[in-house]
Amino acid sequence: MSFATVVGHEQPIEILRRAVAEDRIATAYLLVGPPNIGKTLMATEFAKAVNCEAREPGAAAKDIDACDRCHNCVRIDQENHPDLLVLRPAVGIDVKEPPPERLSPDGPAPADEERRGEDAADRARVRTRRRPVFIELPDALIQTDRVLEIIRHAHAKPAIAGRKFVIIVSAETMGKEGANRLLKTLEEPPPDTTFVLTTSRPDRLLPTIVSRCQVVRCHALSHSALREALAQRFPDLEADLLDAVTAMAGGRYGRARRLVDAPKLVRLRSELLDLAVATGEAQLAECLALGERLMAMPEAWWQATEEAEARNGASEDDRAMKLEALEALFKKSPDRINRIQMLEILDVLQTWYRDLTLLRGAPGSALVVNADRHDELAGLARKYSPGGLIWASEVVEEARRELSEHNANFRLACQVLMVKLIAARRRS
Repeated sequence: MSFATVVGHEQPIEILRRAVAEDRIATAYLLVGPPNIGKTLMATEFAKAVNCEAREPGAAAKDIDACDRCHNCVRIDQENHPDLLVLRPAVGIDVKEPPPERLSPDGPAPADEERRGEDAADRARVRTRRRPVFIELPDALIQTDRVLEIIRHAHAKPAIAGRKFVIIVSAETMGKEGANRLLKTLEEPPPDTTFVLTTSRPDRLLPTIVSRCQVVRCHALSHSALREALAQRFPDLEADLLDAVTAMAGGRYGRARRLVDAPKLVRLRSELLDLAVATGEAQLAECLALGERLMAMPEAWWQATEEAEARNGASEDDRAMKLEALEALFKKSPDRINRIQMLEILDVLQTWYRDLTLLRGAPGSALVVNADRHDELAGLARKYSPGGLIWASEVVEEARRELSEHNANFRLACQVLMVKLIAARRRS
């Protein structure tokens, strides 16, 4: 990746390129925008562009970019650079470390009895050695001890790069103590170090932290721009799948790219929309069965996400450890995971009723999000009243609040939602 391959965000990228070209890199930046639209990717590309070994001195702003080949670019891309630290809100799950290569069945045989004894002792230690794998969750927090760790990192001299970078993702999830310690660091910043904070909720950050940062605002892509970008990047993608991925991504190119590699999630989205269609014809007596179908979806959604996430890793061992951590997290906190996944499911449902409302008022509209099901939506929209569709959107949002803010009973919330969506078609 490089600035040249980032989709959208032309104005933020121009700001960052100009800072590099003019050698006026700020101590701290705050990238503000909706979740999952590429803010962290831009921060990483910024770190690469600043430290790229192939960058020509005096290059114009439009020519500033990472080469993606030099030592610094490659290691920053892998988040394996001594002068880069990325801090995300995440849950740490301890998993067993894989055995060292020399202890694997295919590794070299011990040279003698002494070596065999050493290997046996190593195996015993490996069986009990555990390491935390951090899994990002929307409701996770950035722990204070991890903020203190990055502050210590920031005050050390750069090891091999010209400038150190500290990237704090979803900075609003820091606790009060961690935020105050970061503020003190920004007030007396270490030399040759840049902090890049990302957030979707700048109102939840300390105003004094915001005032110490150069604020750069980022925006999601339009539906048409995202579809066009995906069509160029994946020219062999079938039109229906392209439309489905675009609908699910909601203007977030990074999420869209992950969905292309997660066909099970796309199929689950189709099953969810089939369920929404069923509520338009169902009788109230069917609400319990429909509620059970809805209630089963978050676990399947999580499993499909697990499979897609487990494919993202620097090595086979990393992927195996991540998969083990994902499985362990669900076993440890199934209700928490179900609620998190249900919020994503409700987002998809909300686009369905938004499209119905749009087509009810403007049957020829080209702004439909779920474009792969346009004909079905157009036929169904005529069966609802405008008031019924507005109410359906309201009850989906109400279910979101009940699950996320009021800790409502999960089963009951699903069944009540189905009752109300069935009733929506009967409202005038």
